[in-house]
Amino acid sequence: MTTIKTEHVRTTGRRLTYDILADEWGGYSVLLQGKELLRGKDPLSAHGQRRAPNKRKAVGGVALAKQAIESLRDMNEI
Repeated sequence: MTTIKTEHVRTTGRRLTYDILADEWGGYSVLLQGKELLRGKDPLSAHGQRRAPNKRKAVGGVALAKQAIESLRDMNEI
């Protein structure tokens, strides 16, 4: 199984760099300084016609993780 690792910088706040790990099933994890903040799965890729892993599902997980990072308005940034 392949895991995609990317970084995302939040556009507001202190502009911290978050690490995003996404797998080929559409699942993702958001890490900040090695600590896991969020974990989820792209709902669009969860039950499709193709139930096999592919890179499009991983890209969907990365996109959803970026949206989740931007929506963390009330989270205290260390």
